[in-house]
Amino acid sequence: MSSVPDGWEDVRLISLIDGNIKNGYSPNAVDYETGCWVLGLGALGENGFIKDAIKPVVHTDKVQNAMLFCDDFLVSRSNTPDKVGRSVRYKGELDCCSYPDLMMRFRIASKKASLDFIEQKLKSFTVRNYYKTCAAGSSSTMVKINKSTVEKTPLLLPPLPEQKKIAKILSTWDRAIEVTENLLNNSQKQKKSLMQQLLAGKKRLPGFGGEWKEQLLGRISSITTGSSNRQDSYLDGKYAFFDRSEDIRRSNQYLFDCEAVIVPGEGQGFVPKYFVGKFDLHQRTYAIMDFIGCDGKFTYYVITHFRNYFLSQAVGSTVKSLRLPMFKKMKLNFPALKEQQKIASILSTADKEIETLQQKLAHLKQEKKALMQQLLTGKRRVVL
Repeated sequence: MSSVPDGWEDVRLISLIDGNIKNGYSPNAVDYETGCWVLGLGALGENGFIKDAIKPVVHTDKVQNAMLFCDDFLVSRSNTPDKVGRSVRYKGELDCCSYPDLMMRFRIASKKASLDFIEQKLKSFTVRNYYKTCAAGSSSTMVKINKSTVEKTPLLLPPLPEQKKIAKILSTWDRAIEVTENLLNNSQKQKKSLMQQLLAGKKRLPGFGGEWKEQLLGRISSITTGSSNRQDSYLDGKYAFFDRSEDIRRSNQYLFDCEAVIVPGEGQGFVPKYFVGKFDLHQRTYAIMDFIGCDGKFTYYVITHFRNYFLSQAVGSTVKSLRLPMFKKMKLNFPALKEQQKIASILSTADKEIETLQQKLAHLKQEKKALMQQLLTGKRRVVL
């Protein structure tokens, strides 16, 4: 057992709670706005509420009894193993919002602990790992923790002034993460809008005109599949090996050396990938290549954007498959080659911006995680 830092206390969450821990209420959601809401099972994110997982409900007495108030803490008591025990502090983000039965609510006595510090502490690896370890259930996909588990949550607690200083430092990282997440979200929305306009010919670029032509995918490219069903790909191989899932493994051999759109031929994912270079394929994965009169990167964006069109052609009862004859007969609209290249260039620039923001976000989260490990355990002390 790790030692307690000088001046800190090893306490349980129950000693800091003002009142009781209570489960919520799960009403039936409606498909129209009522001005009253309930959090969905997936509403508790790593860094706050996920607004897309909040549903409208009719305001009743039971809903009123589960209404959230500013500075309520919520913990997911039943969820997937990676999400069970996830905690969020409600700060009045949405008026008239209630919480469901699969979450627990409690309040922290502000005289006993800094609410900002406890918010950070409940997100820490130590607490999250404690909840995961305590979670149990008859199903491996849905597990539960109970009230007693939450009450016994172990917390290393520094003096109140130190709590506030630590929370202030970590909140600076939270703001940077939030700003970057917003920038990333906006960039993704802008790219989606560009794709909707440019890939359907709704918006033409300056200097380009003329009708788009309908083409059969099999006439403007060659479509082939891999010949290997092997599972012995290497982690340290030189070449990409595209299997029938979203994973890319490594191989020490290759069959193709070209520009290609890689498309899984089996499964529900259907996440196309654009690749230039040497690679090998699983026998149930397709490579669309040797483009005739069309740009490979543009073709990749078209296939990605019209994903549902391709999925609608999949056959099979249990596992859906996209068959080679179907690919060859797919009808897609293409402008002149130079316009294709210009559109692909614009969308590639958008992709690079998104990738840069994703890398920055991942870096910020990793840096904050490392800092939390130091500050919330007392391994690194702050100067007051």
